[in-house]
Amino acid sequence: MNGSPGALGGGPAVAGPRGPEAGRDLFAHRALLYGSRQDFLLSAVPFLRDGLRADEAVVAVVAPPVSGELRGQLGPKTVAGIEFIDAAEWFGGPVQALAACHDRARADWWPRGRLRLLAEPVWAGLTPLETREWKRHECLLNVVFAGTPSTIVCAYDTAGLPGHVLEGAARTHPELTGPEGTAVSRRFTDPAEYYAECNAGPLPPPPSAAARRTFAAGGLPALRDFLTAEAARHGLPGDRTLPFVLAVNEVATGIVRDGGGRGSLMVWAEDGELVCDVADPGRMLADRFLGHVPPDAHGGDAAMWAVRRLCHIVEIRSGARGTRIRLRVRLG
Repeated sequence: MNGSPGALGGGPAVAGPRGPEAGRDLFAHRALLYGSRQDFLLSAVPFLRDGLRADEAVVAVVAPPVSGELRGQLGPKTVAGIEFIDAAEWFGGPVQALAACHDRARADWWPRGRLRLLAEPVWAGLTPLETREWKRHECLLNVVFAGTPSTIVCAYDTAGLPGHVLEGAARTHPELTGPEGTAVSRRFTDPAEYYAECNAGPLPPPPSAAARRTFAAGGLPALRDFLTAEAARHGLPGDRTLPFVLAVNEVATGIVRDGGGRGSLMVWAEDGELVCDVADPGRMLADRFLGHVPPDAHGGDAAMWAVRRLCHIVEIRSGARGTRIRLRVRLG
């Protein structure tokens, strides 16, 4: 597979006044497909340099070796205007990365002008669940950054990444770019549709040995004590126990206040994570991006936005039989 946009179904090249840079407030989200390091540099270096010439806030989220290559190609005077961020630190968790990007853009980057961000996500060593959530992250960028003065380019190594990751790139990025130019992705999928696909499968059942607890109005203090004890029993570090308890408590509070009034939960450990499954049999949730959209300027749900930021991954399944919210925090 080569690194050109056509390799994943690109459309006509984007050029002229109708291209993604035509309007200052038009959000552009592209997948940079490259088959070699040379192809990457042929695309990334002009992208960053053009941003500096346009007096934009230019940011590169890449691994240190890649940062070194970019610095060598750009030269010390050019590099001085670019903010480099270590990808391993940035991509710690899908929601955390999304929130950090939005927070930094609002506080630091947009006040300086248009944001031009180059990022190479870290796909190595992920579980299937983590991989799915990072694909969802790419989809959600189109929702959270819609209408903002931002150009985000996400790099994908077509020679080293599995086919399903490259397919996800074509479906979650409206445009594909490479050394041969930029093209519309014919496989781009509406974010709401892609998001729904991520939630299509049922959650695996909890193990039979999971600790179970019911709760209702007036029972939340005892529930918090139970969660704290379970966290200690499973070896959750102390600095992660409070965020875990707060996240579950927030979900339970919402069930008591706005849902069916009572619920149940189960706690267990698996694959290096502490897992809590919270059930609300009396409510079906309708928000398709629940907790993934910042509440400040986007009207998102503040409680679930906070819950997702406190956890590694939060999964939600909702239907006629009620709602299940599964929260995961890392033990190690």
